[in-house]
Amino acid sequence: RALSVCGDGCDGCNGCGNTGGGRVDSIYQPYIDGEKELAEINAGLNQAGAYLMQKDNARAEWIRGVSHDIRTRLSMVLGYASELEDDDALTTEARRQAGMIRRQGERLKSMVEDLNLTTKLEYALQPICRETVDLVETGRQAVSEVLNSGLPEQYEIEFSEEHPGRAARTEGDAALLRRMLDNLIRNSIVHNPQGCHISVKVGAEDGRCACTVTDDGVGMDAARLEALNQEADVSSTQGGEHGLGLKLVWQIVKAHGGTVRFRQVGPHGLGICITFPAYNTR
Repeated sequence: RALSVCGDGCDGCNGCGNTGGGRVDSIYQPYIDGEKELAEINAGLNQAGAYLMQKDNARAEWIRGVSHDIRTRLSMVLGYASELEDDDALTTEARRQAGMIRRQGERLKSMVEDLNLTTKLEYALQPICRETVDLVETGRQAVSEVLNSGLPEQYEIEFSEEHPGRAARTEGDAALLRRMLDNLIRNSIVHNPQGCHISVKVGAEDGRCACTVTDDGVGMDAARLEALNQEADVSSTQGGEHGLGLKLVWQIVKAHGGTVRFRQVGPHGLGICITFPAYNTR
């Protein structure tokens, strides 16, 4: 039986016993109106969510397409520049200019790769292939790759183990973790054109693995350091630079359950410490 609320002068319907002859107001109506309103709100939210997902997918697809087209054309530019750089028939100045074109092209290629990868991570399009990763070996490989790619003479780079002989293993994607270290090393190179000493150290202690990259370059002011440590928009912390490299570092670290800390090192320079949960470090 419908529950009723008697108004003034109830006529006693529904057996309430009131014979005042007034109206009876059903309390079902407010609930019906409320359910209808919630259904409309839910439908609106679902529609908005579907639109945002479609928009994000379109953006990610566009970036993938543009990245592919740029990389294809860059490969041709880099190939010709490399040939000109090695051509003994050209003057020294012409070969130097060809080398500059090649280096800037390689830098642009790296930026495009960062853009593509950061988009994949942001929209969960990049699978994380988890395995046991030896961070000591990963650090060595990252440093060796930078050295083998032709490190300019104004830079020095060294690798060391914080606790020699002690394993530093974590669960994660080996390729992404190596890319993380590569980006940190190249960040020191890019922002210290006058040259600097770069140190890469890896170790494990108290159930955590640590990767530390430091340099004795120009460093970073306090405001930028604070922004980085608060995971602010890193594109605004690099003095006009793209900032994608450090954004990608943040994304890779977060995907592995790690932490990042940026700090100034004395008398000048930048230190970046990343930690991950250790896995079977004995």
